[in-house]
Amino acid sequence: MATVWCAQDRTLDRHVAIKLLADRYAHDELAGRRFKREARTAARLSGHPNVVTIYDVGETPAEDGAQARPFLVMEYHAGGTAADALRTGNVNPVSALAWLQQAAAALDYAHRRGVIHRDVKLANFLLDRERVLHVADFGIAQLGTEDTLTVSGEVLGTAAYLAPERALGHPATEASDRYALAVAAFELLVGERPFTAEHFAAQARQHVEDPPPAASRRNPALPPALDAVLARGMAKRPEDRYASSLQFTDAIEDALAPTVPTRRLPPEAAVRPRGARPTSPPRGRPAAEPTFVRRRSHRRGRIAVLAALAAVLLGVAIAAATSGGPASSRSAPRRASTLASRSSSTRTTASHSAAKPSKPTTAPAPAPAPPSGSPAPSAPAPSADALEARGHDLLAAGSYQSAIPILRQAVQAATPTSLTYAYALFDLGRALRLAGNPRAAVPVLWRRLQIPNQTSAVRAELTLALRALGQQT
Repeated sequence: MATVWCAQDRTLDRHVAIKLLADRYAHDELAGRRFKREARTAARLSGHPNVVTIYDVGETPAEDGAQARPFLVMEYHAGGTAADALRTGNVNPVSALAWLQQAAAALDYAHRRGVIHRDVKLANFLLDRERVLHVADFGIAQLGTEDTLTVSGEVLGTAAYLAPERALGHPATEASDRYALAVAAFELLVGERPFTAEHFAAQARQHVEDPPPAASRRNPALPPALDAVLARGMAKRPEDRYASSLQFTDAIEDALAPTVPTRRLPPEAAVRPRGARPTSPPRGRPAAEPTFVRRRSHRRGRIAVLAALAAVLLGVAIAAATSGGPASSRSAPRRASTLASRSSSTRTTASHSAAKPSKPTTAPAPAPAPPSGSPAPSAPAPSADALEARGHDLLAAGSYQSAIPILRQAVQAATPTSLTYAYALFDLGRALRLAGNPRAAVPVLWRRLQIPNQTSAVRAELTLALRALGQQT
């Protein structure tokens, strides 16, 4: 329907993609209307970081008898598509899960705004330089508030991802998009599509009549628990599928958890309450080695995120009160500040007691004095725990620039299998974003996202960084 060109925006000095309606459709009024509606649809969704942003809309000049053709100016993403990555073998389970979650977030966002994509497929999942996914091509999307432009009986979309109800001629729905996402998930995780008949009609019949194959049989490296998740995602009846795209991808994450190598980190490793400290293993005991762990249930994970966010808000109030913040903070009722301080004390008791040795019952023997004339012992280098704690305190106090170099040291000094490493990565990414450098924050937070614990909280911070980066460019 169109060709896409890479171009240079001379005004803002950036690369953009220009989508130009194909010449053979120049006189097709229906195609022109559909093309222009894509701009309106995408504009409604451009606020989401996983949807391709539309910058401008226009028409080519009608010169030398040529018909004017509409065009869209969009974000340019240099990472290709998820289909390209799969074709070149550049996909692993962690990347596949992250891309599916990003696509799911974009589709749920569109569905809440009455937009049905109707052509969900790996070729429409664009990747940027940081391999973050952006959903593209809402060209055949249908707005719930508008009549469809599709002529009666016409089916738009790629046959390999076609929901059964659409193959039978029924209108597209949100559940149809979720079916296509389940097919894309099967393709990313297994390495091939579930239904592979050569002709359109044969593929459509497979979607209508054949049960989806077991993913673990096609790819023995996958856990059998994944089969039921994908089967429900590709259920023949729309009402039997998951209620949202993110609910589907969360179920995938749960099914993959026993077989995806992760670090032994509790769910609180992503974001901890203000004032809490990472704890080191007792002396003489090594840090936990990488292992296979089972993630907590989706509901408990969300509760942990809400608790962490509540603690963050309390910590902000404490920092403002202790640093002489705005007049409104200083004039807060004494009872509220007392309650906040008491909550902070309660939250930090466990970590302080774990890191601080108990008081001995007898006084220890005094250390022998160094021989006269010997050089004074040099102070030991600060530990990763101490560096992270210092950087976290500066971050909580609003000293973002001062926190950044200390948190970088903490990341370098920490063992990658430790809690401190996870804390330092998240705090460093957050400090970079708050200091006005989202471009540097994105790769740090992306690295933190590869530790699959509390990914929803990390993804939320990464979303803020991506959004800030989009506003700067």
